[in-house]
Amino acid sequence: KVSASVVLYFLSASAVPIYNKMVFSGQFGIAKFPYPMATAGLQLGVVALCLALASCAGHVFAAEGRKGESWIFGPGLRYKLRHIAPVGVLFGLKYGVTNWGLQLVPTGTHLLLQSTDLVWTVLFARTLNDEHLGFFDGLAVAASCMGAILVGFNATQTIDSPVFPLFVNLLTPLVLALCITTLRQGTKSLFDPENELGGSVTPTEFTALKLVLSSLVALVLSCSLENGVAIPEKEAWWSAAQDYPPAGWCLMLAGSLFVLIFQVNITLLAGLTSATAVGIVGEAKVVPQWLLNAAFQFNLDLTPLSVLGAAMSLAGSICYAGARSYGLQGGQCLVQVKDDKARPLLDDGGRAEV
Repeated sequence: KVSASVVLYFLSASAVPIYNKMVFSGQFGIAKFPYPMATAGLQLGVVALCLALASCAGHVFAAEGRKGESWIFGPGLRYKLRHIAPVGVLFGLKYGVTNWGLQLVPTGTHLLLQSTDLVWTVLFARTLNDEHLGFFDGLAVAASCMGAILVGFNATQTIDSPVFPLFVNLLTPLVLALCITTLRQGTKSLFDPENELGGSVTPTEFTALKLVLSSLVALVLSCSLENGVAIPEKEAWWSAAQDYPPAGWCLMLAGSLFVLIFQVNITLLAGLTSATAVGIVGEAKVVPQWLLNAAFQFNLDLTPLSVLGAAMSLAGSICYAGARSYGLQGGQCLVQVKDDKARPLLDDGGRAEV
């Protein structure tokens, strides 16, 4: 389960920024839609609607013995929102800032500036989730960070962007780290079989509620900053949307598929592992991101710097996986999923439950 989740994470996390960048730049032959925050809000809203319908369908067609389990409009909504609201708001902020940053700087610069997210994730995981790193975990974190920095630096010929675009892109790893940490907090609480809902909240339901909040936050940001007043040379996004061609809308909303896969998968992965583990996987994603970025630009530059960075990122992931597999560092790990719900397989000492 974890291996499949990691592969899906790599593919979907790599596809989202590159696809959106192509939409923003008009590479599909359609007029540009230079409103990244509105795009984020619309894509997240579409995904939230699809997942909400899936949760409702799961409840309606559930077996008789599962009718009492949690669903999106079922009991305990206030309890669920208490655990989901922080990550929902932060993910909306993250998507808005990320798409904004992608429009302000080249993709390579964006990848380089976000390569510090693992450092922030480890700090927040230690402070908020009380996750401890052992010696091999620390080596994995250091190798992953350095590898991501090398890959990002290779993709960037020079950082000659103005200060403000760089500042916006430097916010991305900070917000992402908070997203991962609060996501782990929420999944750990709501997937727990001993909570008041019996651990019956599924990744689909969790993600639907999360993205309802995320889409609202992204749209509020868009209405505040993409309203034709904050940036006078651009008309308001809702005015531009009325004149945007149907083919452009199809391309823009098609990106929701990648967002859906990424969001459900990262929720599952956070429940299966830990914030630090998700951070390390997220750091290693810079390798497929770089490869896809090079492929779509028809320029696969296998320089020694990029190869070294890719090798270090992958080595860090392998080191962390090996340390966890052999119990070299404790920490509860949820690695078993049954009926779309995570279940703990390792105790706090890293020993397998019988």
